[in-house]
Amino acid sequence: MDQASMEALYRTYGSMVLRRARTLLGDEHAAQDMVQEVFMKAIRAFPSFRGESSLTTWLYQVTTNHCLNAIRDGARRRRALERRMPAHEPVAESVEDRVGVDELLQQLPRELAEVAIYYYVDQMNQDEIATLLGISERTVRNRLRDFRDKARGRLVDPEEAAG
Repeated sequence: MDQASMEALYRTYGSMVLRRARTLLGDEHAAQDMVQEVFMKAIRAFPSFRGESSLTTWLYQVTTNHCLNAIRDGARRRRALERRMPAHEPVAESVEDRVGVDELLQQLPRELAEVAIYYYVDQMNQDEIATLLGISERTVRNRLRDFRDKARGRLVDPEEAAG
């Protein structure tokens, strides 16, 4: 891919990749860094792009996968830091709900987290998810069910816990 093609790719799809990364990561700086990583991967992998899906779909998947990896890596680093810190020193964590969601996503198998993000965050229907991932609608339904089961086991409603 020549310089002009790379620039055209970025101009055409850069804002879409940034929106996707911002949505999943919840942090502007991390999202901007992710855009660079996604395009570096896309440029390296472009010769093997077979065109079985649109370039938009492919970049969307690459961005989602990279963001999931970043969420998982961040959780691993937090756990490693917590293990190294003395017990009396708390690790500062965000009070936002995103922390709980990020922790849940990093603990799940990629295929469950990916389907959950497409369904709950992107509000795609099951048919769209099946087409995007190249799996059956039944598999999408099963993965969503597995995600809900696992989420129920990890998340506790504060009102239920208090009552």
